[in-house]
Amino acid sequence: MTPITEVEGRRLSLSNLDKVLYPATGTTKGEVLHYYAATVAGAILPHLRDRPVSFLRYPDGPRGQLFVTKNPPPGTPDWVRTAPVPHS
Repeated sequence: MTPITEVEGRRLSLSNLDKVLYPATGTTKGEVLHYYAATVAGAILPHLRDRPVSFLRYPDGPRGQLFVTKNPPPGTPDWVRTAPVPHS
């Protein structure tokens, strides 16, 4: 069963919360999400507002292959705003 959480009235499903993201410490995806939500979000979100975001993905952990995600994946909720970003 995939856990569901609610943030500002929006229901979000969370997956792979037991996946170890940092093998040296054993820190899991769930622990990282909790840390961001409880500690970092209030300070960082105002600086991210209305700014484009891309994601560095490490599907096999931090020592695995890296790729950049610039476009929203299939199934992205319609309330997620997207905008073209000019590049040279």
